[in-house]
Amino acid sequence: MLPACVAVIVGEIVRYANPAAAKMLGLPSAADIVGQAALDFVHPLDRHRVLARLRRAENSNSTNPPTEMRMLDRQGRSVVVAMVSTHIEDAGQAGVLACFIDMSERAAMEERLRESDESFQRMMNNMQDVFYRTDENGATRYVCPAVSKILGYDATEIIGRPAADFYPDPAGRDALVAAIRQHGFVNDFPGQMRCKDGRIIDISISTQALFDEQGQFAGVEGIWRDITERKNLERRLQRMATHDDLTSIPNRRFILDHLDLALMRYRRKGQALSVMLLDLDHFKRINDTYGHKAGDGVLRRFAEVVEAQRREIDLFGRLGGEEFLLILEDADAGEASGVAERIRHAIEETLFDLGDGRIGRFTVSIGVATAEKRDRRVGDLLERADRALYAAKDAGRNRVCVKGLPPAKVIRPDS
Repeated sequence: MLPACVAVIVGEIVRYANPAAAKMLGLPSAADIVGQAALDFVHPLDRHRVLARLRRAENSNSTNPPTEMRMLDRQGRSVVVAMVSTHIEDAGQAGVLACFIDMSERAAMEERLRESDESFQRMMNNMQDVFYRTDENGATRYVCPAVSKILGYDATEIIGRPAADFYPDPAGRDALVAAIRQHGFVNDFPGQMRCKDGRIIDISISTQALFDEQGQFAGVEGIWRDITERKNLERRLQRMATHDDLTSIPNRRFILDHLDLALMRYRRKGQALSVMLLDLDHFKRINDTYGHKAGDGVLRRFAEVVEAQRREIDLFGRLGGEEFLLILEDADAGEASGVAERIRHAIEETLFDLGDGRIGRFTVSIGVATAEKRDRRVGDLLERADRALYAAKDAGRNRVCVKGLPPAKVIRPDS
């Protein structure tokens, strides 16, 4: 009645077999086994090993530990079994009592698992993205080989280390973990990582939380990918949309949008706000005399000089042609005029490279205006700055004219 297969073997001949053994081998009854040579039911490649175990149990009065072997059923198909054998006396003769358990299903399952594992490894080895898994403490427990192509670290250098070690800013990792704990998963979560050579790359993370049998947080697993090229392209496009191609400073749209926000802050907080319009004197003459290439060089150098002279909190942009705008928040007319004079003097003292070994000096006219309570749009403020600019030009150029200090005043250069 035992579900396990049992056989008594004496001198390599089966003297007894139970019904379970017959069923496993696909035989009608145990009688079809009794009297047969035991090794006839064993796969040829396993017979030498099985015979050695039978001899050992038969002659040493000992029990063989479990082993796996292949038997052959009536159709000649292999049946994987686990066998335990021990010494027995049968009618005064030394023999072997063998017990078998059909392991075919387990062997098939293991084969499926092996194939699944091989398939997983192939997939991991060929992935362009990085699959990873961390435990509840944030330590890396698995990372696929693709990580070496991206970060420069071999997987063995990463496994066991906290994932936070590879983040240039730990706060980025903290934000990711917080989002996962809150929602259970994240998709395309932005982040950054530091490569082995020190480079910082942009990544996109899609991952989910892992939980143990008690429902406790057990870590995360997911995929991240290198999106540095995409981010760089986005940054370039963003810069192209907001910055002037020639001078690399904010363009007309960006600087005017910023001024609109600054004026809103002024009306809300009452904090001082000033602007200045800057116009290179006789710029058309530069283009006509030295060519547009030289003119472009002058504009670039002009922007560099102004950038070096402005305050750190100021924003400088190009409105178009040779006209520029500088926004000075938290600056009244007096402070703004001081900055303007410093810029005017720096431009006057700058030597401009005109190409072919030619050097030139140029000047700038500047109109300054301060925000007033009646200003409702940027045009109101810029109109006063524009009038101040023309007053500076009418006064002989290379001047700073400040509107908002009644009466309007022209500050003449020191030189």
